[in-house]
Amino acid sequence: MRQTELLISLKNLKKNLQIIKTNTSSDIQAVIKANAYGLGYNEVVECIENDVESFAVITLNEAISLRKYTNKPITLLQGVHEISDYDYIEKYNLDFVVHTHWQVENLSKFNLNQSRIWFKLNTGMNRLGFDQKDFGDVYEKLKSLKAKDLIIMSHLAASSEPENKLNNAQIKLFNEITAGATNKKSLANSGAIFNFPNAHFDIVRSGIAIYGGKYLENGLKPVSKLRSKIISIRKVKKGECIGYDGAWIADKDCRICYAPIGYADGIPYFSSCRKINIDGKQFLTVGKVNMDLIAINLENDNSIKVGDWVEFWGFEDDLTKFSKNFDTISYQLMTNLSGRVEKNYLE
Repeated sequence: MRQTELLISLKNLKKNLQIIKTNTSSDIQAVIKANAYGLGYNEVVECIENDVESFAVITLNEAISLRKYTNKPITLLQGVHEISDYDYIEKYNLDFVVHTHWQVENLSKFNLNQSRIWFKLNTGMNRLGFDQKDFGDVYEKLKSLKAKDLIIMSHLAASSEPENKLNNAQIKLFNEITAGATNKKSLANSGAIFNFPNAHFDIVRSGIAIYGGKYLENGLKPVSKLRSKIISIRKVKKGECIGYDGAWIADKDCRICYAPIGYADGIPYFSSCRKINIDGKQFLTVGKVNMDLIAINLENDNSIKVGDWVEFWGFEDDLTKFSKNFDTISYQLMTNLSGRVEKNYLE
């Protein structure tokens, strides 16, 4: 069996939730879209369910799958994508965001007494959400519905950058728009939990922080380790090329090892050298990453053997820094891993 795996520390997952809880008095919604950032719904929900008030996903299929594992509220962060989706909202008792007019127009036709409506405002991100001028009219329409609850929300665009002036501008506008509303409110994402306590309100929505993909300076730990066992080592002479298109040519005699992992497993495509760890030592990849294989230059190190683990990231690595090595971000590294990478849960 191919030895390429994602190790997942449930202990670190639980610890991260506890750290988040110590940084806020608000309720916590766990954002577990994209199959819990690639870690798997079932195990993640079982681990953290008692620490959160609800869960959030993007797609209806995600929500329906997740409903098998929890009775807690599940929010569709983009709301419905077509009006008929409200039938499933009713059937599975789902919460949902409304961020545009057409999503509101036919709401009165549906039984929403088991659903919370999340009324999304645009406070400066200019992505999804109602503008300030529309607040009063839409707010009155939503209040008239017999929903389980109405929560007012928005989304910060730069919460990981404490000095970015957009944050305080958004918080100020959110307060101004919602000043007369007594409903629960939600504005803070992961970055705001640590950087903007004045944005916490009633419910904070944490995603990447739960999985230790960012904000490690606050004590968070990465939850996953990606590794693959070397399956072959060959000696290469000076002047010989490696892989597709002969993209890399050895400038001296060396040893090249091969790990059975590639872009079909979610590794970002690259054609220039990238740093990789083997047994605590750092080496460079060579040539173009393949669909199923990566070549690594061991130079003249004879200590590395077939069967040794090539570690892409580990439980002590800062994924934000590591992701720059592959010209991407930690979110993409985590969520792009394919189903053929075996998941093994620890603790």
